[in-house]
Amino acid sequence: MRPVISWCGRRLPTLMSLMPALLFAMPAFANLATDPAGLADTAEPGSVLVYPKFSTGSVIAGSGAGAFVAPRTEIELGAVCPAGRTCAVDEPIRVRVHWVCEPPAQNSAQVCQETDFDVNLTVNGKIRFNPSRVSMDGGTDVTPAPCARGYAIAWVIDNFGRPIKYDGLIGDAVMRNTPTDLQSYSALAIQAWPGTTDDPFPSTPSNAGSPSLILTGVDTSGALVLPFDGGRRHYQMVTGQISGDVRYDQDDARPFADTFLILLTLDVRSNLLNQPIDVALDFYNQKEVLESTAIRFVCWTQRQLSTGIDSNLTRTIMLTPKGVVVSGQAVQEPGFTAVTLLGLIQTTEGDVGGSANAVRSYTNRPSNNSIPVATSFVAF
Repeated sequence: MRPVISWCGRRLPTLMSLMPALLFAMPAFANLATDPAGLADTAEPGSVLVYPKFSTGSVIAGSGAGAFVAPRTEIELGAVCPAGRTCAVDEPIRVRVHWVCEPPAQNSAQVCQETDFDVNLTVNGKIRFNPSRVSMDGGTDVTPAPCARGYAIAWVIDNFGRPIKYDGLIGDAVMRNTPTDLQSYSALAIQAWPGTTDDPFPSTPSNAGSPSLILTGVDTSGALVLPFDGGRRHYQMVTGQISGDVRYDQDDARPFADTFLILLTLDVRSNLLNQPIDVALDFYNQKEVLESTAIRFVCWTQRQLSTGIDSNLTRTIMLTPKGVVVSGQAVQEPGFTAVTLLGLIQTTEGDVGGSANAVRSYTNRPSNNSIPVATSFVAF
């Protein structure tokens, strides 16, 4: 006999009696939104890694007998076996890294200086390096960055320096802004075209651990072009819009805090002239009150909310300590062409007002609208 459940004298339907209705409704779940074709998953291992910020120099970390010299930025680069593959023990992986610099000015066409170098690691291995050649326990010495700050981009290559598909890179960065401050972020990963080696890729006998080549173009200057367009034998795409939580600047009363937007684009012609990028920004307080503004930058920038973007972006004027920032689609002059936009949101705190007095900090990775934007990174 089917059990009957009652509540306040009323018969309630059992699970078995509801089953037909549940089965009838289940197809609706199949319509859940999925990422567009060609869009990279920045949280999965990739063939490319983007480190949104580096700073050169060193700090004295700790105090007393425990004090030691540490780099302001420590880059960690690791590799795992790509999904669907069987990797050999100690399988070699070669990676090319570019330091991409913040240009001298941010409101007109500028040259974004760049320096590159190669590093070697193995599957399930890891290397650590920094942009200033500061000695580290277990560190790898690399070419130093030619500027104070910017971002880094790394991609897998074969022994001839050709970009290849190897969706196994993972990484993060540890940053020390002051002797007492420590923060970190995960690198953004970009996968290669999801085709297989059966499609037939050119062979790469010089690097047994890398079974497939990424085909890339060469522009008129002879520079290597990394195509992020989701095309065959190219890399997947990223987006051109961000949104995230922000802490509004508060330097006039406790708790003191300052927030920075760190923005970058892959639409870069390194060591060549680059046009500025414009981004519309909508800031909301906790009660959804809007403050609209905009930002212009070239290649990479870090801007404090109230001193580098809009003087109204303070706790006093916004009336709440926290809120939300939503950007529009990033565009580049001339023609206001849609371009890629990535970044971080960094907040510092201290016992005295002003970002220079910060003693601790943290970073947030912003969200995006999942609308892919095709572009090319020119490595010259």
